[in-house]
Amino acid sequence: MAAESLEKLLDDPHLDSGILLRTGIEFAQNSMYPEAVRAFSRCVRDYPAVFESHYNLALAELAQDHLAQAYAVIDQAPHQSEPDSIARIYLRGKIEAAMGRLQPAEQDLAAAFRKEPDRENFALDLGLVYLQAHAYRRSEEVFAQSWALNPHSNYLQLGLALAQFLDGRTAQSLEASKRLRASSPEFSPAGLLLGFALYFDGNFAEAREVARAGLRLPNPEPYLYYLEAATLLKQHGAEQAQILDDLNMAERRIPNCALCYVASGKVHEQQNELQPALADLEKAVRLAPDLSEGWYHLASVYARLGKPEEAAKARARFQTIKTNADEREKQLMRSVLLESLGAQSHAPHAE
Repeated sequence: MAAESLEKLLDDPHLDSGILLRTGIEFAQNSMYPEAVRAFSRCVRDYPAVFESHYNLALAELAQDHLAQAYAVIDQAPHQSEPDSIARIYLRGKIEAAMGRLQPAEQDLAAAFRKEPDRENFALDLGLVYLQAHAYRRSEEVFAQSWALNPHSNYLQLGLALAQFLDGRTAQSLEASKRLRASSPEFSPAGLLLGFALYFDGNFAEAREVARAGLRLPNPEPYLYYLEAATLLKQHGAEQAQILDDLNMAERRIPNCALCYVASGKVHEQQNELQPALADLEKAVRLAPDLSEGWYHLASVYARLGKPEEAAKARARFQTIKTNADEREKQLMRSVLLESLGAQSHAPHAE
């Protein structure tokens, strides 16, 4: 029905720009991006001097990962006023970041942020670029400056705490995470960051309580299941049934969670359930061939199953990798929370 009504609308040769913009924005807000592109493209064609049509067309293309098209549209957009110029350079930087072109993205986003540091999305995108480049102090400065101007922004506080954690300043990150969780107890990413920070700080019992509290929320972050299981494993895995329940929930909700399969494989191995352990560990190393902990436990299971050749190959693979398990978990947490920040940053903006 929506497509038919759009066709009928676009058949009219005399549409004003306001109707086309409103139509496109309504489609975009309902995630109907191809339809939004058609409405905005018509507006660009009929009213090439209207900046908003170019801006929203680029956003709709970006939402579909049509990065080259999005970049071309915004790069060529008219920008007579200063607000239009700032919006253009911001969106160009956002698209460059999606392309993986971090240096030009940083230049454009920093230029927009300097002009309007109170814009939450400007700070989020610039801070994300710095996080991706491992420039944690610069990221923290951006989030802190914008949070001072947007004191109710959960995402700016989350970015600040994450930058501190990734920079190795766990005490500051814990303080910021606790403050955010206290002010917004239903904001699940805050609980996830706090739980992981406590976990890496060795406070396993407290980390588990944070995970359990987060799992009682209406829409819990699925990685909280993994966090609870990991804390129980660190406490010597006494509650093995609970660990397996948590990991089963995590595996169902998290695509390709290699660490989840390693953890469940370890539990099955401890319970002498060698075939389930083998299945979990083989899946873990298929998903993440550089996951040394998976190869280590896989070698043990192969040996116990009387498969010396496979055990030797798994041990050799482990010896060539030897990555730190804690680092893998930190990478996991980093990617999940960057995704949370990125999802907020990529929310539609109607100009």
